[in-house]
Amino acid sequence: KSKKTRAAIIVTELPYQVNKAALLEKIANLVNEKKLDGVADLRDESDRDGIRVVIELKRDAVAAVVLNNLYKKTPLQTTFSGNFLALMGSGTVPQRFTLRSALDTFLDFRFETLRRRSAFQLQKVAARAHIVDGLLMALERVDDVIDLIRSAPDQNAARAALMAEDGSVGLGLSQEQADAVLRLQLGQLTRLNKGKLVDEKATLEESRRGLQELMDNDETVRELMVKEFEELKDKFGIPRRTRIEVEDGDLNEMDLIRNSRSVVVVTRGGYIKRMPLKTFENQGRRTRGKKGTSYADASEENEVLHCFTCNDHDTLLMTTQKGIAYGLRAFQVPTGSRTAKGVPIPSVLPVKTDDVITSVLPVSEFSEDEYIVLATEQGWIKRTPLAAFENLTGRGLTIASLGEGDHLRWCHRCTDEDDLLVGSSMGRATRFNAAKLRPTGRTSRGVRAMKLKEGDVVADMNVLQSSNGENEGGEYVLAVTSNGYGKRISTDEFTTHARGGVGVIATKFKKGLDDNMSCLRIVQDDDEILVVTTKGIMVRQRVGDIPSQGRLATGVMVQKVDVESGDRIGSVSIVPKYEERDE
Repeated sequence: KSKKTRAAIIVTELPYQVNKAALLEKIANLVNEKKLDGVADLRDESDRDGIRVVIELKRDAVAAVVLNNLYKKTPLQTTFSGNFLALMGSGTVPQRFTLRSALDTFLDFRFETLRRRSAFQLQKVAARAHIVDGLLMALERVDDVIDLIRSAPDQNAARAALMAEDGSVGLGLSQEQADAVLRLQLGQLTRLNKGKLVDEKATLEESRRGLQELMDNDETVRELMVKEFEELKDKFGIPRRTRIEVEDGDLNEMDLIRNSRSVVVVTRGGYIKRMPLKTFENQGRRTRGKKGTSYADASEENEVLHCFTCNDHDTLLMTTQKGIAYGLRAFQVPTGSRTAKGVPIPSVLPVKTDDVITSVLPVSEFSEDEYIVLATEQGWIKRTPLAAFENLTGRGLTIASLGEGDHLRWCHRCTDEDDLLVGSSMGRATRFNAAKLRPTGRTSRGVRAMKLKEGDVVADMNVLQSSNGENEGGEYVLAVTSNGYGKRISTDEFTTHARGGVGVIATKFKKGLDDNMSCLRIVQDDDEILVVTTKGIMVRQRVGDIPSQGRLATGVMVQKVDVESGDRIGSVSIVPKYEERDE
């Protein structure tokens, strides 16, 4: 009877004043009401040895996410206040302390205590050193001192004679030194005792210097405080029963969401939805694919406008055709099935009814050395620092000024080392350095990207890293036409030119077909792409299955498209290669 092991959260301690039975009931209710996901079983294995609550997790659950939900929705993590009232100063003034102020007050008290102790010990050392000096003076003239004491009529007379600076002896001792001399026994007048007094004087002088250093230098006092605290710890310290940890702060919504990979679909009719990437398995070339959105009625509103892959924690930088940008976390997009229509974008973002989302850029990190490149249908292009959009919210922000009849279509990230590749619907493309594009403010219009013929418009804009020499990394330009034909072209065939030129031929079209270029993508041999038609048919396939051809070739069929019914290729997105993260 083998039982499969599962990941579990084990609770061995409960917060202050939290009842175990009430906690278990709370967790069970949240699971039953589907407010707490990922819990497969809940058991109480507590006994006389201590508390043990086992929360078994489902196979696809992330322990960190479940634990964060438990902290937020149950009493497994609580706070309680304490009134730290104590006497301060002279001991007659009550004051309420914080933990920091209490520690500071105690350290100030210890500092003052050490100073007062040092002053007391310094006074004692000075007094003893004074006595030792007198005894050494007496031992230097021991015969004269003995004769003086023997000839004195009484002890007071002997003391006065020792203290006198003139006379037969003339030692000039103080009263304390004279009393110490009179208390000496005959056995203490030996040379050995004199050597002991010399050693004691040296020891006293060393002690005096150390104590004086404590009186003059604050840092020395603090070092002594640390040393004494360590001695107390070694003598009386016991292991802590609690831990002091850095607070992570309040849990936000992102802490409770798994950072999974998803596919986000935006339709021309203004609907948006999010689907798990694992919904679409890898398929071969020339297959029709799966439906990625509802197409019950063959209207233009149901055409797929954007389809891309991202992580759920990414920020979606959404731009509209009127030059307005919105910021939204990917997990805030409602999930839906493959055939679901999605939810209206105005229910997620305040997009106006006469405006359309034309570009969606997933951003994981707003780097200081990166830029946003924006391009319009009529060939205008601009570059703005990415950091300018870090605080972008769902309320929207103007990012470009547009001419009459022009629409903002593309939004990409780039650096100064990258090149920009702009292609037109008539099959031409131009490549130029991004560094030659001067960074401008959010509301500027930009400059001309390429010279367009009459009736031609920009079909796509991409960013590629510039290379010095041969293309050794297997980097290609993937060109796909509206009728589903495509090919890979080596990036070396697109040389760098000045901005604003007519460009070179990127692809030719099959004779007898009314076709035009739909998109250009910078891909690698081991990439996977998601090809989506305007009617929502999706195909996921490997880039390596698409042949590599020259610029003048017409390509091969990448996806079957029902051209007769008005369908055509809408978008091509690259599936991320990195592993799914669980933070």
